[in-house]
Parts: sequence; C-alpha cells; structure tokens
Amino acid sequence: MGIVHGRSVLAAGLGITVELIDLLRYPAGVELRLALTAYGHAAQQARYETRPLTDPGDPSPRWSFLRTHVRVGDLTGEADPYQAPILSTGTTRLIDFRTTPRYWIDGIPAPVSLMVTVEWARIGLAATSSTIEIGPVPHALP
Repeated sequence: MGIVHGRSVLAAGLGITVELIDLLRYPAGVELRLALTAYGHAAQQARYETRPLTDPGDPSPRWSFLRTHVRVGDLTGEADPYQAPILSTGTTRLIDFRTTPRYWIDGIPAPVSLMVTVEWARIGLAATSSTIEIGPVPHALP
C-alpha cells in the first residue's frame, strides 16, 4: 500500500468545497478518499437532503448525495462508497456540514489517469471533472 496522490481541491462552488483527501494504492485497486464541506445555504440544503425520512405522510421521500463518477480509459461508472460517509454538522462555527466518503476502485494499473467527476446539484454543486494521475507507489519494491 502507498499514498500516490495527496490532498487537492477537486471542485468549489458557492459555500461548497470537494477535496481529494488522498488516493491510496493497493495491489488489488485504489482507495479514493474525498471530503465535501458546505457552509451557509448549501449546508442547510445538504442537511435537508440527507435527513432521516421518517414522515409516513410524506408521499415523495427523497434523498440526494454527492455523486462521484469515475472514468479510467474506456471503463466508466458511478462510484459507490464502500464505507458509509461520516456526516458531521455544526462541529465548529465555520463548518456547517461535512461528509467524507471513501470509494474503492478495483484493479487499477499504475501509472494511469483517473477522471473523477463530482456533483450534487441539489445543494448547488455543478458537475466538475478533475484528472488524477496515479503514478507508481513511492518506495515500492519492483
């Protein structure tokens, strides 16, 4: 295992930031760790979209969430978090909403370019794509 990419901003909108926390390389694949932080109106909308849907009188219960789409060469698909995102609200006076989903991508060779598109239209984050270059694992034995 090795970190092949460190922290960088993938997308930013009014009151919203999506960061790549890191990208970990394993022999079987890649772990992609993101953090979405929202403030103000975007945070209020994010909390609303991720609320528990327990009202039996609500005829149209819906959630929305950070969508993450991954493309590697000719392979493309929606990334599903393999671990439930950790949500926090109001942890400090400055952060109103934060989620840190992690994704697993099988069998990615190195080096390769990984195209990651993040979007959460319902809170104001338009689809934004970034290319992440995955190089060899630092200090790996041949």
